[in-house]
Amino acid sequence: MSVTESTKYNGQLPCCGIYCGTCPKFMRDNNGCLGAEGHCEVRRCGIYKCCAEKKGLPFCSECKTFPCSRFRKFADTWLKLGQNLIENLEYIKEHGSEKFIEKFNNR
Repeated sequence: MSVTESTKYNGQLPCCGIYCGTCPKFMRDNNGCLGAEGHCEVRRCGIYKCCAEKKGLPFCSECKTFPCSRFRKFADTWLKLGQNLIENLEYIKEHGSEKFIEKFNNR
């Protein structure tokens, strides 16, 4: 699968700024992920537990220590999938989540 492949996604955005439509787990035909609603809230990913849940923040970029070392390490793993999570969160902060989803769905 190429990093340019994508599935349209209109669900909830995760606090880390991943666009789920390019996530390999979301794009799987069999036993795929449900998106942020299924992964972040049900599986309680480490980033979600760290900021969003404990601090009551909708996005990591709203934390006073953003981007912390834990987030940077997590974000580095997504670079190979074509997503710069720090840039994604900055875009969301400036333009809003609806524009962010629209931007990814239309590429």
